[in-house]
Amino acid sequence: IEKARSQVPDIQVEEIDVAANPAVAVKYRVMSTPAVAINGTLEFTGVPREQALLARLRSAAGLPKGASA
Repeated sequence: IEKARSQVPDIQVEEIDVAANPAVAVKYRVMSTPAVAINGTLEFTGVPREQALLARLRSAAGLPKGASA
């Protein structure tokens, strides 16, 4: 996540303990952790591959594939 933050600096990252906040787990339909939601949609369960995560974040930020903000 930190590497993604440096390559797509305009992203907002929030880490949530779903055990302490079960309503958040329900909202995003998190069934296992770790999980990654982007713009309110659950995108990954488990640890995502770096390139897949970066590509999805760039797309969500409106950046061309491989570009950084």
